[in-house]
Amino acid sequence: MSQAPIPANEQERLDALHALELLDSPAEAMFDHITALAAQICGTPIALISLIDAQRQWFKSRVGLDVEQTARELAFCAHAVAADAPLEVDNALDDARFRDNPLVTSDPHIRFYAGVPLHDARGLALGTLCVIDRQPRHLDSHQRAQLQHLAHLTWELFELRLQARRQAEQSAMHQAMLDNAGSAVLVLDPQGRVLRSNHEAQQLLGYSPGDLEDRYLPQLLLEPGQYERLCTACSSGPQSTEGQMRARSGQHLPVRLNLSPIRAEGQQLQGYLLVANDLSQREEARQRLQRIAAQLPGMVYQYLLRADGSSCFPYASAGIRDVYGCTPEEVSEDAGPLLARLHPDDAPQVHAAIARSAASLSTWHQEYRVLHPLHGPLWVEGRAAPQRLPGGETLWHGFISDISERKRSEQLQNEFVSTVSHELRTPLTAIAGSLGLINGGALGAVPEQMQQMLEIAQSNSQRLRKLIDDLLDIDKLVAGKMRFDLQPLALRPLLEQALHNNQPYAEHHGVRLLLLPGIGCQVTADAQRLEQVLANLLANAAKFSAAGQSVELAAVPGDGWVRISVRDQGQGIAPDFKPRIFSKFAQADAGDTRRQGGTGLGLAISKEIIEHMGGRIGFDSVEGQGSTFWLDLPQVGVQS
Repeated sequence: MSQAPIPANEQERLDALHALELLDSPAEAMFDHITALAAQICGTPIALISLIDAQRQWFKSRVGLDVEQTARELAFCAHAVAADAPLEVDNALDDARFRDNPLVTSDPHIRFYAGVPLHDARGLALGTLCVIDRQPRHLDSHQRAQLQHLAHLTWELFELRLQARRQAEQSAMHQAMLDNAGSAVLVLDPQGRVLRSNHEAQQLLGYSPGDLEDRYLPQLLLEPGQYERLCTACSSGPQSTEGQMRARSGQHLPVRLNLSPIRAEGQQLQGYLLVANDLSQREEARQRLQRIAAQLPGMVYQYLLRADGSSCFPYASAGIRDVYGCTPEEVSEDAGPLLARLHPDDAPQVHAAIARSAASLSTWHQEYRVLHPLHGPLWVEGRAAPQRLPGGETLWHGFISDISERKRSEQLQNEFVSTVSHELRTPLTAIAGSLGLINGGALGAVPEQMQQMLEIAQSNSQRLRKLIDDLLDIDKLVAGKMRFDLQPLALRPLLEQALHNNQPYAEHHGVRLLLLPGIGCQVTADAQRLEQVLANLLANAAKFSAAGQSVELAAVPGDGWVRISVRDQGQGIAPDFKPRIFSKFAQADAGDTRRQGGTGLGLAISKEIIEHMGGRIGFDSVEGQGSTFWLDLPQVGVQS
């Protein structure tokens, strides 16, 4: 027995065979009719539609044979496929290729075989239509021709079957898309007859599935001639308008109609796609939103930044009049009238913050001034969450409130604190100096009990002076009077100096300060102010660490920034205190924390300093597992 050779295009042939999706499929009557007719024409007991797979021949249809497949090396059909030509064997016992084939020597005892290759559109032989007899025989020319015709018909049925499957899949996919469109959708023929509808359309108009089909859209529209006008306008492209549709109950529904033509590849009109949005629901939602927004102080809005850089406010509550002196209609298509009312000194920062929020999809939060046409300059606070839309646009959902009264109160408070601090600083300096001289023995020996009282007084005067210094720093930062000399700084010497300066304080608490290796970059900062921030962070870490623990100082570059971190092994920060940690005078309420002292201004000052240097500051902490305070500064020579 000789095996059929493997065709040169075997992989291409197998790919084409598998693409038919026929292998191991259930029996189908249309193919069984072919094999029955082939057996009848050729007068044979057996007829097969055989497909040659990599290791087997599988029978899509079979007459007179029970098995579904055989090994490929035994297949007569494999020889017809390899030769890519009809194969006819009158007597297998006389053919050296087949006389010892198990299909000849045992069941089904093949003697006669005639097979015609089944070719696809590219001419690849994927299998055969064959007839088999257990007795030697010969086909006449008529039988041979009829077998050829049936083979061609078999292939056409293969293609029709695949097209039907693809159409069914596409139809199911289209229906799934329609059902998930979120709007009422109708597919129409050119005359307006409904061919298909989705669940939303059936629900909107009050019809059961299947009841809308074969109805005519003009009968569902209240305005006479509206459908015809839309169709005429559609010759230039999709059309949109508002109208009313008649529900099954007789109710008149306000809708927005979007009609698009469906054209074949040759631009021949096949029908229309109608999308209808129920405006009554939208109007109810708009009214509910207006009622809610009316109860909120300030302005609730949506801000859309388009891909081309233009912007608008798709939604703005009535509060826009109080905040900006605009109407919602004035900014619904173009945000220009509103943006023009930003204070000139604040506008660049507002635009930059919006750009950062769009790039990172982080929350936008800012305080800035607005020039109201009636009320003059107002301080406002805005906060919004961004959302990236499929077309590349960014949409913010947020609110803006008038904080002018709060700003006036803060200004009065700051002026009061500044005045009091300046007035107290000079006498406190004199008191602290005098107490220092007395404690140093300048007036002679002091009784031990009085010495203790004097030391307490000196300690408290120094603490009060530190509080006043911090208050004055805050005042300078808020007023923009603190000067910053931003220069490229080599980071390692600066961190070593900060470690050296704060080591005595840490040793007093029994804590070790460690500088981690690998720091060799430069940052842009004010050296004196950066040292002030590091001193605060290192002192806090040492103060809240237990004796014997370590505090680690590290710096890691990345993505245009250098992150400097101070990590302790203390008790961490309670969750309810985290939102207030950078606020003025913020101190944890725990008794242990209160005993550590401090003014509650150090972190607030540090935050202002770092942000004035173009950086960021934050922390990570798990209660009971320590804290890491970090600050990011721009890295020299890297675009951030």
